[in-house]
Amino acid sequence: MSKTHTTTLMNNAMLAFLLAASVALVGCEKKTPPAAPPPAVTVAKPLSQEVRNYEIFDGNVSPLLTVDLNARVPGYLTKILFEDGAYVKKNQLLFIIEQDQYQEQIKLNQAIYDEAKIEVTRQKALLKDNATSQASVDKATSSYLQADANLKLAKINYGYTEMRAPFDGLMGRHLIDVGNYLGSTANGVKLATIQKINPIYVYFSINERDLLKYQKQYVDENNRKQLVNKLPVFVQLQGEDGFPHEGTLDFAANLLSTSTGSLQLRAEMSNSKLELLPGLYAKVMAHYGDARRAVLIPTQSIQTDQQGPYIFVMDENKKIERRNISVGQKFPPLTEVTKGLTATETVLINGFINVRAGQTVNSTTTTIDPLPKR
Repeated sequence: MSKTHTTTLMNNAMLAFLLAASVALVGCEKKTPPAAPPPAVTVAKPLSQEVRNYEIFDGNVSPLLTVDLNARVPGYLTKILFEDGAYVKKNQLLFIIEQDQYQEQIKLNQAIYDEAKIEVTRQKALLKDNATSQASVDKATSSYLQADANLKLAKINYGYTEMRAPFDGLMGRHLIDVGNYLGSTANGVKLATIQKINPIYVYFSINERDLLKYQKQYVDENNRKQLVNKLPVFVQLQGEDGFPHEGTLDFAANLLSTSTGSLQLRAEMSNSKLELLPGLYAKVMAHYGDARRAVLIPTQSIQTDQQGPYIFVMDENKKIERRNISVGQKFPPLTEVTKGLTATETVLINGFINVRAGQTVNSTTTTIDPLPKR
């Protein structure tokens, strides 16, 4: 093989190698990925609604009235006519104490009364004929009045053998069983307790700091006093959403407690469904200050960093802008924005975690549900 032929073969091999390498390099080149679609977000206009400031306190439910049912006459307890813990109506019969002796006492005093009445009539007739003295008439009259009083007293004692509910209320358990003798004591024998729970009270306290803040809203003492029986109060039991029970402030103590540094307050609540029971813990929301129109957005749409609270707003080109804001009162699930946002702008309320300022988004518009009216 000649030298020239060998050189040609080497050149051809080199050319084939370079061609193969070029093809390999072309195959290894990275393809540019397609552009990511704009992030999907949910947007809404802020809610503009009239609101009032409020504070939340810890409270306890207490009955409107509590009455001990005491036996006022001695005798054996013969009947119990209610179930322990039952809700009873006014004048409903609850207990009966043996009545035989009191019925006989009425009959005895009735006979004495009838005799005394006849005698006083006879003595007055005799006096007209000068057949008796005035002293005899006076004595007969006295006997008649005593008989009348004893008859009335016997009827009263008989009435005490039946114990009735003094009002619609919730009964406690009976404390004495049927068959027990109820002796005569100065205060009577306690048989049970009844509580009036519709309406019902909720007691709560305001500390000195909140009280001073409240007083700034009502500088005039007369204005503060006028709020009693007018200031709306709302109550929430454990496990309930919102504050579904509505009432009115009806009492405010005139002095702060020196031991707790707080002022006791009381609200009277309607309780027709008997959902509020004495002893329950309750959260109490009391409004104060004048009503005002506020800009409200969902609390979850507000983020916080070292600069403070901020939100994302969207312009007409669907471009995102970060906006630092100032927040005011919370009205779960919404929060008042006092600075940095107007009611005409558009706020990101969902999907804002993965967006950044200046980015264009794919938006879905919704509306913010208004707060319940109170």
